[in-house]
Amino acid sequence: MRAMKRKEGKITSLSPAWWIAYGVLCGLGAAGFILLLVSQPRGEPVELIPAPTRLATTTIQEIVVEPTATLTPIPTVAYPININSATAQDLEQLPGIGPTLAQSIVAYREMHGPFTSIGQIQNVPDIGPITYEAIQPFIAVDEP
Repeated sequence: MRAMKRKEGKITSLSPAWWIAYGVLCGLGAAGFILLLVSQPRGEPVELIPAPTRLATTTIQEIVVEPTATLTPIPTVAYPININSATAQDLEQLPGIGPTLAQSIVAYREMHGPFTSIGQIQNVPDIGPITYEAIQPFIAVDEP
Protein backbone atom coordinates (compact mmCIF):
# COMPACT_ATOMS: atom_id res chain seq x y z
CA MET A 1 0.00 0.00 0.00
CA ARG A 2 1.39 3.35 -0.98
CA ALA A 3 1.54 6.29 1.43
CA MET A 4 -0.93 8.94 0.46
CA LYS A 5 -1.39 12.55 1.43
CA ARG A 6 -4.01 15.12 0.62
CA LYS A 7 -3.13 18.20 -1.35
CA GLU A 8 -5.87 20.64 -2.25
CA GLY A 9 -8.53 18.00 -1.98
CA LYS A 10 -6.63 15.49 -4.15
CA ILE A 11 -4.90 12.39 -2.85
CA THR A 12 -1.24 12.29 -3.94
CA SER A 13 1.68 10.06 -3.01
CA LEU A 14 4.84 11.25 -1.26
CA SER A 15 7.73 12.26 -3.46
CA PRO A 16 10.56 9.76 -3.97
CA ALA A 17 13.00 12.07 -2.08
CA TRP A 18 11.08 11.47 1.16
CA TRP A 19 11.20 7.72 0.69
CA ILE A 20 14.93 7.84 0.00
CA ALA A 21 15.59 9.92 3.12
CA TYR A 22 13.45 7.57 5.20
CA GLY A 23 15.33 4.55 3.84
CA VAL A 24 18.72 6.10 4.54
CA LEU A 25 17.79 6.92 8.15
CA CYS A 26 16.40 3.43 8.77
CA GLY A 27 19.51 1.88 7.23
CA LEU A 28 21.86 3.98 9.37
CA GLY A 29 19.91 3.11 12.49
CA ALA A 30 20.00 -0.60 11.69
CA ALA A 31 23.73 -0.48 10.90
CA GLY A 32 24.47 1.25 14.20
CA PHE A 33 22.42 -1.32 16.10
CA ILE A 34 24.21 -4.24 14.41
CA LEU A 35 27.65 -2.68 15.13
CA LEU A 36 26.66 -2.24 18.75
CA LEU A 37 25.74 -5.92 19.03
CA VAL A 38 28.82 -7.37 17.33
CA SER A 39 31.56 -4.98 18.50
CA GLN A 40 34.11 -6.14 21.05
CA PRO A 41 33.89 -4.54 24.51
CA ARG A 42 36.55 -1.87 25.05
CA GLY A 43 38.49 -0.99 28.17
CA GLU A 44 38.39 -2.73 31.48
CA PRO A 45 35.18 -3.45 33.32
CA VAL A 46 34.39 -1.21 36.27
CA GLU A 47 35.05 -2.89 39.58
CA LEU A 48 32.85 -1.81 42.42
CA ILE A 49 34.19 -1.73 45.95
CA PRO A 50 32.04 -3.12 48.71
CA ALA A 51 30.07 -0.66 50.79
CA PRO A 52 31.34 -0.12 54.34
CA THR A 53 29.45 -2.17 56.87
CA ARG A 54 30.72 -0.57 60.08
CA LEU A 55 31.71 2.88 61.26
CA ALA A 56 35.20 4.09 60.56
CA THR A 57 37.52 3.78 63.54
CA THR A 58 40.22 6.18 62.39
CA THR A 59 40.69 9.42 64.29
CA ILE A 60 41.20 12.79 62.79
CA GLN A 61 44.65 14.17 63.41
CA GLU A 62 44.88 17.77 64.46
CA ILE A 63 46.90 19.91 62.09
CA VAL A 64 48.91 22.73 63.62
CA VAL A 65 49.60 25.67 61.35
CA GLU A 66 52.42 27.91 62.39
CA PRO A 67 52.28 31.56 61.36
CA THR A 68 54.63 32.62 58.61
CA ALA A 69 55.90 35.99 57.50
CA THR A 70 53.11 38.12 56.07
CA LEU A 71 53.30 39.83 52.74
CA THR A 72 51.87 43.09 54.00
CA PRO A 73 54.28 45.36 55.81
CA ILE A 74 53.78 45.85 59.51
CA PRO A 75 53.09 49.50 60.31
CA THR A 76 56.21 51.12 61.71
CA VAL A 77 54.87 54.62 62.25
CA ALA A 78 52.50 56.05 64.81
CA TYR A 79 49.27 57.58 63.61
CA PRO A 80 48.44 60.27 62.72
CA ILE A 81 51.25 60.75 60.20
CA ASN A 82 52.47 64.30 59.66
CA ILE A 83 52.27 64.62 55.87
CA ASN A 84 54.76 67.51 55.89
CA SER A 85 57.60 65.44 57.35
CA ALA A 86 56.69 61.86 56.36
CA THR A 87 58.90 59.90 54.00
CA ALA A 88 57.53 57.93 51.07
CA GLN A 89 57.88 54.73 53.13
CA ASP A 90 55.84 56.28 55.95
CA LEU A 91 53.12 57.37 53.53
CA GLU A 92 52.88 53.84 52.10
CA GLN A 93 51.47 52.74 55.47
CA LEU A 94 48.29 54.70 54.73
CA PRO A 95 45.33 52.77 53.28
CA GLY A 96 45.18 52.98 49.49
CA ILE A 97 48.60 54.62 49.16
CA GLY A 98 51.19 52.62 47.24
CA PRO A 99 54.80 53.41 46.40
CA THR A 100 53.96 55.50 43.31
CA LEU A 101 51.34 57.63 45.04
CA ALA A 102 53.55 58.08 48.10
CA GLN A 103 56.35 59.37 45.86
CA SER A 104 53.85 61.71 44.16
CA ILE A 105 52.90 63.18 47.55
CA VAL A 106 56.54 63.78 48.45
CA ALA A 107 57.25 65.33 45.03
CA TYR A 108 54.19 67.60 45.30
CA ARG A 109 55.27 68.71 48.79
CA GLU A 110 58.81 69.49 47.57
CA MET A 111 57.49 71.45 44.58
CA HIS A 112 54.69 73.44 46.30
CA GLY A 113 55.93 73.66 49.87
CA PRO A 114 54.43 72.22 53.04
CA PHE A 115 50.73 71.50 53.35
CA THR A 116 48.81 73.99 55.47
CA SER A 117 45.77 71.70 55.92
CA ILE A 118 45.12 68.02 55.40
CA GLY A 119 42.54 68.85 52.71
CA GLN A 120 45.30 70.18 50.46
CA ILE A 121 46.50 66.62 49.89
CA GLN A 122 43.63 66.31 47.41
CA ASN A 123 45.61 68.61 45.10
CA VAL A 124 48.10 65.77 44.56
CA PRO A 125 47.28 63.98 41.28
CA ASP A 126 45.39 60.66 41.76
CA ILE A 127 44.14 61.55 45.25
CA GLY A 128 40.44 62.10 44.98
CA PRO A 129 37.63 62.26 47.50
CA ILE A 130 37.49 58.49 48.09
CA THR A 131 41.20 58.17 48.81
CA TYR A 132 41.07 61.31 50.94
CA GLU A 133 38.22 59.90 53.05
CA ALA A 134 40.20 56.68 53.57
CA ILE A 135 43.38 58.43 54.76
CA GLN A 136 41.89 61.45 56.56
CA PRO A 137 41.79 59.83 60.04
CA PHE A 138 45.45 58.79 59.71
CA ILE A 139 47.07 62.07 58.60
CA ALA A 140 47.84 65.37 60.28
CA VAL A 141 49.60 68.64 59.52
CA ASP A 142 51.89 70.43 61.94
CA GLU A 143 51.31 74.13 61.60
CA PRO A 144 54.47 75.95 60.37
